[in-house]
Amino acid sequence: MKKIISVFLAVILLLGTLQTAALAEYDKKLTYTVFQQGDDVPDPENQYRNSAMIHYWQDMFNIELDWQIPPQGSESEQMNLMLGTGDYTDIMDMGFNTENLGTLCDDGTIWDLTPYLDEYMPNYSAWLDANPDVKSALFDDSGRIYLAGSIQEHPKQWGGLVYRRDILETMTGGNVAFPSRNAEPTTIADWEYMLDLMTQYFKAAGMNDYAGLIIPAIGYFSTGELISGFGIGGADFVNAEGQVAYGIAEDNFYNYLVKMKEWYEKGYIYGDFASRSQDLFYLPNTALTYGGAAGIWFGLVQQLGDTMSLPEYGLMMEVEPLVAPIDTDHGIEAPAPVYLAANRGSNNAGWAISTACDEEKLIRILTAIDWLYTAEGAATRSMGLSEEQGAAELAEYTDKGITHGARKNGTIEWTDEMDAAKDLGTYEFGQNRLPGIVVDYKTRTCELNEQGVDPNVWGDEVWTSCGREGVFPYTISYTAEEQETINRINTNMQDYAHPMIVNFIMGRTELTEDAFKAYQQKLHDLGLDEYLSLRQAAYDRYTARAAD
Repeated sequence: MKKIISVFLAVILLLGTLQTAALAEYDKKLTYTVFQQGDDVPDPENQYRNSAMIHYWQDMFNIELDWQIPPQGSESEQMNLMLGTGDYTDIMDMGFNTENLGTLCDDGTIWDLTPYLDEYMPNYSAWLDANPDVKSALFDDSGRIYLAGSIQEHPKQWGGLVYRRDILETMTGGNVAFPSRNAEPTTIADWEYMLDLMTQYFKAAGMNDYAGLIIPAIGYFSTGELISGFGIGGADFVNAEGQVAYGIAEDNFYNYLVKMKEWYEKGYIYGDFASRSQDLFYLPNTALTYGGAAGIWFGLVQQLGDTMSLPEYGLMMEVEPLVAPIDTDHGIEAPAPVYLAANRGSNNAGWAISTACDEEKLIRILTAIDWLYTAEGAATRSMGLSEEQGAAELAEYTDKGITHGARKNGTIEWTDEMDAAKDLGTYEFGQNRLPGIVVDYKTRTCELNEQGVDPNVWGDEVWTSCGREGVFPYTISYTAEEQETINRINTNMQDYAHPMIVNFIMGRTELTEDAFKAYQQKLHDLGLDEYLSLRQAAYDRYTARAAD
């Protein structure tokens, strides 16, 4: 009976029927240091330190967070340094962690949250019970959970391959005619048709630095974009037979390399791609993309439609989403279903609590975090404060013309002011890198393109249209020994493969069938077979757990 009552209360809390006033009073303020990933903004620490939403949440539980934001690009290095020295922050954003969470727990680095879940995080616990797909992702093989997860309620893909449709329209006088006779580019021949037109366009415009296609510095998208058109995934993927495979070691990878080498020689691929290792794969050479000098790249949903236009220079850009080109010459009928659509939750998205916290501090922060899994808490973290929560009195809102809060009281609906605020981003007042649930709010009117199309829906439908049955889940858990072996072998393989891939594409190393076979053999020599065996065993455990 007690268990039934506990679950019942958890569900009530989850639905938000218990109000903030029912929360326990805390007389003693507790301070926590937080290692947190920042965003691409001028002062990411300020984003957290002065956030009205965070202050509102802190005041509810009488806590104070001391944010430690590593410089962008150094997150992994700083995380490893912290774990190596033992000088832990109280809270760790695990987005850049490469260590096994179970090992970190067993070594006394982070807390096992499992014993505290039902009592101090009833909303989180109830939500996980109601969503077994996320629960199987966040719990490991031993039945333990270590993270307060950042969870997408109804995720949509935020980025993917895009192309400049306006260039094709300009170069053909509005009579775009892909060789496949499809309305959108679908085959390699279609891509070559548009890459040729794009190259002509940039040359005619007198541009010295331009890119028909921008690919990552390693020569391929490890998440599957572009390469999936050749019937394989970029790195780890699951083939049609349910076997884990390593894309850059597959036979079809040779066909990919041959085509990329051909395109590079023709000037279709950005000539300086290999030197731009500092570019995030979803933020390639912004001087070219935003300067109107790129044709195809990995773009963001915010770039779709005419949002990248430069009317002051008479340039109207129409950016559209697209999928990988199909290698029909080698019998491929559709891109491999390996598109990395957004996950609802994963075991590296969220906060771990380090043992630098004693149990008193642990319980307080878990109780505070649990509010972010209630209906009101999730809406607040995702969208910002309502007028009822005091937003109308805060300069952070009123100085930006938002006098009635970001969302309507007690809802996940934008206020009229926020709905029409073209100069404000969706995340202007929310904090989506915190633990909790990202609610499925409606796209704002100001974000619709001129045709009234929702770019979030448009991009998601196109980018995920080939399915994701072949995606190797990022939420798989390993034993400490498996993790160490996998990391070591993968590092060795990539240290060898990535320079070879670039050299093959750029013509620095002769690309022949024999040369490619030698490349494959080297990967086997470096431990590919053991690597795949360990991945397969963990994948089989994961699928069995998810089916329970």
